[in-house]
Amino acid sequence: MSATATTTTVNITINGKALQAQSGQTVMEAASAAGIDIPALCNDPHLRPEGGCRMCVVEIDKQRGLQPACTFPIFEGMVVRTETEKTTASRKQTLQMLFSERNHYCMFCPASGSEQTTDCELQRLGYRYGLTHWQYTPKYANDWAVDATRPYFVMDHSRCILCRRCVRACNTIAANHTLGLAQRGAQSRICADDDVQFGASTCVSCGTCLQVCPTGALADRRGAYMAHETELTRTSAVCMGCAVGCGIEALTRDNQLIRVEGSWKTTNGGLLCATGRFDVVEPKPQRILTPLVRQDGRMVEITAEKAMTHIAQRLRQLNSVAGLASPRLTNETLAAFQCFCHEVLETNEVGLLYGEVPPLDLGKPAVLQDLVTADCIVVIGGDPLERQKVLGFLIKRGSDNGAKVIVVNDRGTGLDRYAHTRLDLQDISHAAESPFERLRRTYHLRVSGVTQLKAACEAAQRPIVLYSTRMSTTVYAALRALQPKVKFLPLVEGTNAAGAAKLGMTARPVSGQGLYLLAGDDLPDGTPLPAHQFMVVQAAYRSAWTEAADVVLPSLTWPERKGHVVNLEERNIPVVPVLTPPKGLQADWETLLALSVRMGYTLSYQEITEISMTV
Repeated sequence: MSATATTTTVNITINGKALQAQSGQTVMEAASAAGIDIPALCNDPHLRPEGGCRMCVVEIDKQRGLQPACTFPIFEGMVVRTETEKTTASRKQTLQMLFSERNHYCMFCPASGSEQTTDCELQRLGYRYGLTHWQYTPKYANDWAVDATRPYFVMDHSRCILCRRCVRACNTIAANHTLGLAQRGAQSRICADDDVQFGASTCVSCGTCLQVCPTGALADRRGAYMAHETELTRTSAVCMGCAVGCGIEALTRDNQLIRVEGSWKTTNGGLLCATGRFDVVEPKPQRILTPLVRQDGRMVEITAEKAMTHIAQRLRQLNSVAGLASPRLTNETLAAFQCFCHEVLETNEVGLLYGEVPPLDLGKPAVLQDLVTADCIVVIGGDPLERQKVLGFLIKRGSDNGAKVIVVNDRGTGLDRYAHTRLDLQDISHAAESPFERLRRTYHLRVSGVTQLKAACEAAQRPIVLYSTRMSTTVYAALRALQPKVKFLPLVEGTNAAGAAKLGMTARPVSGQGLYLLAGDDLPDGTPLPAHQFMVVQAAYRSAWTEAADVVLPSLTWPERKGHVVNLEERNIPVVPVLTPPKGLQADWETLLALSVRMGYTLSYQEITEISMTV
C-alpha cells in the first residue's frame, strides 16, 4: 500500500529495466506495477506490509545488506536487482527454515498440488527454488493442534507459517480484533482472544482470514479437496444475502458452486459476512425441478402444460387473488410479477413477503467506503451487525480510524460497545398485534437528542448518518435539515427491497380468495401467510410453503438468475448468473408470461423490461 496519495514520478531501475514509478510506493508495488514478480509470503496487496517473512529481499545499490521489497520505499535513481545469487540463497534458506518449523506434510493438505496446480504459496516457492529435501529435519514430534470448533472452516497449526496475514486481516479489514499470537519463539501460534478455541471466541466467521491465508492452515470445510484454483471458474457477481449488495467472486466447477470469496474491487473491499461467504454453499432443501399439484392430499409431479392449465382455470373461478413476492428477486422479475397481478389477475393486492425501506430522499447518498474515512457515524434505529453485517464491520473499522460513533435506538445493539454516545428512541405508536401492524410502529427522538446529533454532525468534517424505517416525521425532517456535507445510508432490510420500492412494492398485508406466492429461493421464516382458498407457490426448494400449496411451479436460485437489484447505496447492480439452471427450468418472469398467455392475456417482455429499467 502506498504511503501517500501523491502522483509525483520517480525514476528507478529494476533488473536493468528503467521504470517510472509513483513516489510513496514500495519496491514491491513498483515492481508489481511493472509486471516484475518478487516472491513473498507475509505480504498481501490488501494488507499493510510488515516485512516479516524475508522472502521478498532484494539487492539495492548503496544499501547495506538485502532489503525487504514490501516495506522499502522507492527513491529517485534507485537501482534494484530482484533475482541474484544472494537473494536466491537467502530465499532458499528462509524456505528451509519455514518447512522445518512445522509438519508441512503436503500429501494431506487441501492446498497442495503440483507445480502447476498448487494453491499453497509456500509449496509454490518450494517448487520455484528447487527444494528437493529438508536441510533441517521437521519437528514431527510436536503436536500441533487442529482447531475445528468453527462451523465453516478449520485451523491446522501444523501448516501455519506465522505470516500474520490472518491477524492483520481480522484487525484492519474486518475490524474484529479476534486473532493474535500466543507463546513465543518456536512455540508461537495464532490464537483467538485470550487463547480460547476459535469456536468459543469473538470470531464472527466473516472468513476474511481464510481468504488471505497463503497455505492450507485455514481450510474451508465444504470446499476443501473439491478443486484447485486452476480447475475453477471465477465469476464476478453480487451477493444476494441482504441489501448491502456486496461484490463477490463465485468459484464454480462442473456447474457447482464450490466457494465464495469477497471481491477486492467493489465497495465492500473484500469483506463478506458468514451469510454471503458460507451459508450460500451450505446444503439446501430438496430442489423443485418439475411442477407439482395436490392430488388426494399429497403433492405429485405434473407437466408444465397441465399445471398452467389447472392454475388458469382455478384463478378464473376466484373473485379475488392476492400476490406476495420475495424481495430477493430481480427488478425484472418483480416488474413482471406486478404486471401479472395488476393486468392479468386484475388485483392491487400485491406486496412483498418482508422488507423495509426508509425514505431515500434525506440527502446525499454515501457509499460503503465512506464509513471507513468518516469522522462521525450516526446509526438511528436498526442494528447493522444483525441485519447488514458488512455495514457493521465497516462501522467498527471507522471507529478504529477515530470516528465518533453515535447509536440511537430503543434497545441494545451490537454497536453499543463502540458508541461514544448512546441516545434512546421513544416508541410513540399504538400497541400492535400482527407482523404487518408492527411495521407501522413509530419511533421518536426528542428535540434534545436531535440537537446533540446536529451538533456532532456540524463539528465533523465527514459525517455519515445510517437510518432505519419507522422514525417519526419530525426525525426525518430533522435529518433532511442537516448540513449538505452529511451523507446518508438507509438501513434497508431485504435484498432488493429498495428496487421493489422504486416499483411501488412494499411489505404490506394482502388478502384474496387466491394467493400467488412468488418465493424464488426464499424459505419460510415463521411468518404466517394470509388466509386463502387456493394457493400457487413458485419456488426453488420444498418447504412448508410448497407443502401447503395447491400447485407448485419451479423457480431459479440466486446463482442462476440474471437481471438487476438495487442495494442500499441506491446502485442498480447487475445480477450475473454463475450457474446454468437445470434443464427445463426457465426464468421466473418467463413462467409468469407463459401463465398470462394461458389466462388469455399476453404480457410483453419489452414492456416489462422498460418498467424495470425505470428503477
